[in-house]
Amino acid sequence: MAILPTNVRQQVEEMFSSLDADVKMILVDEGGASELDDLLREIEELSPKLAYERRSAAEAAALGVAEESVPSILLDGPAGVSRARFAGAPAGHEFGVLVQDIIDLSRGDIDLSDATKSYLDGLEQDVHLQVFTTAT
Repeated sequence: MAILPTNVRQQVEEMFSSLDADVKMILVDEGGASELDDLLREIEELSPKLAYERRSAAEAAALGVAEESVPSILLDGPAGVSRARFAGAPAGHEFGVLVQDIIDLSRGDIDLSDATKSYLDGLEQDVHLQVFTTAT
């Protein structure tokens, strides 16, 4: 059974037609049947630039995922491009963020102002940024 409605699937497929580089989606979870696994498999079908793999919760620490953050989705773009991570399922507005993150990683550019990019380039240490959302 499809997770994405036909119209959403078509819109996302059209958006993914502009992907430049490959992006890997990695689901870290407990295994077994899950809608999140089904969703990511469905997304993978929308572009040849996308790859999907599933890893067990036992591998979470080795992937830098805290036990309490399982399930998580890791997005890896081309070398030298940052990664994105989602703890839990990208439902509601978070689905749009997942799609945009895939596009940004593939293009190797994030839509930030020049002032913000300049500020970030000046940082002397790595920054661990977390964004939390709640359903409304």
